[in-house]
Amino acid sequence: MNAAETLRDELVGVDTVIHLAGAEARGRNRLLQNVDIEGTRLLQEEARSAGVGRIILPSRLNANPHSMHALLRTKGEVERLVRRSGIPFTILRTTTLFGRDDRFSEIIFSLALWSWPLVWLPGGGKTPMQPLWVEDYAHCLIRTLDQPATLNQTLVLAGNELIEYRELVKTILNVTGKERLMVPMPMTLLKPLARIFLGWWYWPAVSRYFADRFFVPDMTDLDVVQRRFGFQPARFRETITYLNRSGMRRRLFRR
Repeated sequence: MNAAETLRDELVGVDTVIHLAGAEARGRNRLLQNVDIEGTRLLQEEARSAGVGRIILPSRLNANPHSMHALLRTKGEVERLVRRSGIPFTILRTTTLFGRDDRFSEIIFSLALWSWPLVWLPGGGKTPMQPLWVEDYAHCLIRTLDQPATLNQTLVLAGNELIEYRELVKTILNVTGKERLMVPMPMTLLKPLARIFLGWWYWPAVSRYFADRFFVPDMTDLDVVQRRFGFQPARFRETITYLNRSGMRRRLFRR
């Protein structure tokens, strides 16, 4: 059974599709094209045939089909496909998500463990970030199901605190009881080093798209979740105790 037939069977009787498929973790532009873009094209064709009533698309802040960054460009193209599909949609653009088994806070911590006694700060760690706890994100996503006003809308979701990368790393080290010497890394070295050390890896621990966060910061209004959904997102420091569990050093080499 090919992919189209499989999708056709799985979409029978489905009213709402939450489109989570993506190849960001693999760090390959070719896979972004095959999985994200071509996969979305196939999904919308089969969803339209099956009479699906709505597609909810998680996306990224700064998604733009004309971006110079491959991941953001791909996300923008996927958004464009969904908007033009003829199927009612809701696009949820988010800042960086964090939570247990994520590819953000756990990767930062794992890298700090392996780089003892140092921790590297791209651009001196001055890049501002606005991380959103994944459980708050899931709560918002579920709430959109009951809000007709979100149909055919693009919503922005973000945490309610703006944290420089340096402070974010400091918070992770404090919560986990680790000490490291923070060393600035010039931004000019970030992408070349990512290509050298990660380009050969079949399933890299750190996607090279991770570096894009330092060139296109995730920032928006601090109260977007409060205004739209009526609650305050959890703060970063209050929710990262999951980093204290055992096995975090091995996390860097786990799929």
